[in-house]
Amino acid sequence: MKKMKKSLFLFLTLLLTLSIIAACSNSSAPTNTDDKKSSKEEEKEPEKITLRWAYQWGEEKFQDSIGKYIEKKFPHITIEVQEAGTDHAETLEQLVAAGKSPDIVTMGLMTHTPFLEEIGLAYNMDELMEKEGFDLKRFDPSIIQFARNQDPNQEGGLYTIPTGRATFSLHYNKDVFDILGVDYPTDDMTWEEVTELAKELTREMNGVQYRGLDLDVPYDAYTQFSQSSVDPETNAVLITESEAYRRYLEMVKAVTSIPGNYPAEEPGKLLHNWGAAFGEGNVAMAPAKTHHGWLGTDNIDIVSFPVWKGLEGIAPSPNGNGHAITAPSEHKEAALEVIEYLFSDEVQMEMSKNGGASPLVNPDVHAVFAENKPEFHEKNLESLFIHQYATGPEKSAKYGDGVLWTAPIEYVNSGKDINEFLRILQEKAEENVRTAMESE
Repeated sequence: MKKMKKSLFLFLTLLLTLSIIAACSNSSAPTNTDDKKSSKEEEKEPEKITLRWAYQWGEEKFQDSIGKYIEKKFPHITIEVQEAGTDHAETLEQLVAAGKSPDIVTMGLMTHTPFLEEIGLAYNMDELMEKEGFDLKRFDPSIIQFARNQDPNQEGGLYTIPTGRATFSLHYNKDVFDILGVDYPTDDMTWEEVTELAKELTREMNGVQYRGLDLDVPYDAYTQFSQSSVDPETNAVLITESEAYRRYLEMVKAVTSIPGNYPAEEPGKLLHNWGAAFGEGNVAMAPAKTHHGWLGTDNIDIVSFPVWKGLEGIAPSPNGNGHAITAPSEHKEAALEVIEYLFSDEVQMEMSKNGGASPLVNPDVHAVFAENKPEFHEKNLESLFIHQYATGPEKSAKYGDGVLWTAPIEYVNSGKDINEFLRILQEKAEENVRTAMESE
């Protein structure tokens, strides 16, 4: 009897155990199914899409500078390159009129953002970037601020992402310095110090007239002040009260007045020579956007672009190309994903090695700059990354003064004192702004 009870107990115990195992198996089944389903969804290929990309320099250059990176990373995305851009406004207008608005525009200059607004392409990317986790802290803050200051609605929105880092340098010819027995320039020199150095280097020796400093197109020096000569709220012209205008023109006058540095008669005819003078071999220094052709020669090196006293550490404004996602685009998330990859450390490192200065703050990216260009290896490349940029006025005026570009030439040729000349400029600018307003 005891054996029967014991056998029955064992049987019931075994039956209960099997029931529990079966129940556990059944309860876990749905989870396994979900896991398999999730795994299949992850393996599902992304949707194939086409992005229209307005790139005004042609498909070949696009492929070499951008396309080759996208193809590797995004095989599901086809890029339709549209040879159009903000440097040639009509090309973008034609695309919009034809119903073929681009998803991305690579702008000729970031200051062209108001034009995108005029034709319905401007798009504030801030909300999209926040949603997608785009990290703007990786970028040089002064470049991003400059881009924000181009918001056509004057609200500090980000409508364009700078494609690179604008670089400016004081180029110098070591042969001229050596012949004249003068020490080479150094980083962080002010315009006043460079002008004084130019005086030492402007003299005749062995029948050659050496020029200490060729300003060429001096406009970049003006941008270091981040001032506007027209009030964005009232459209009033502010030239006669502008510190930037006064100091800028006085500097140009001081340099062109060094005996032997510029012609005594019409010194302005040697301004705006577009780099031709420095190549003649008798010029000691030339401030300009970094000229890779000059830098690639043995006798030319660079230091940082001159700064204004009181504005130490501020380079000219970084007005260069920018990628802009457009308002009509139906693929904004994909467009941003592609752009984000172009600014990954991986891609930026490769671009930097090939001589493209990165807008990122990562020092490792800057450390390999021009690594694939041996002609630059002994040059002072560190000078390209030591200064922040002028961010421009917080609000841009709708109308330009129309006189800034030629003012240095006219001033040094006029023989007038600075106060009289500024009054003349003021009157011309007021007429220019008035005409622009009346023509609308």
